[in-house]
Amino acid sequence: GMEPHIILLVFIPAFVFESAFKSDYHTFRREFWQILLLAGPGVAISTLLSAVVILYPLDYSSSFSWAEALMLGAVLSATDPIAVVALLKEVGASKRLNTLIEGESLLNDGTAMVVFLVMLEIAKGESLGVVEIIVKFVRL
Repeated sequence: GMEPHIILLVFIPAFVFESAFKSDYHTFRREFWQILLLAGPGVAISTLLSAVVILYPLDYSSSFSWAEALMLGAVLSATDPIAVVALLKEVGASKRLNTLIEGESLLNDGTAMVVFLVMLEIAKGESLGVVEIIVKFVRL
């Protein structure tokens, strides 16, 4: 099989680059704070709500720890806008809306990956400080 680190180091940066390259820079820059608001707190809320649903209504609390449920929540929170963007272009949606969705997805994936990696380290029993989490986010 394929080594997971190859996917992390080769394929994901290529997909992120392609998405960033085709985005409209000026619209992205103008809408940056809205995109950041959707990608940051949006991922955090979605991850937390997913974990709560996994642990309580679905009753997997005996199978998953909080860190593991948050890892799964982070994976479920990462979005891929390909179908949505294609549909928006078909119906003639504005460039601003397309850029908001593509930009949110671009930052959303990175945020979800950082949440996943942080929760993975916590699940392994390692402790992380706020500075280490920020460094992880900036590195990705």
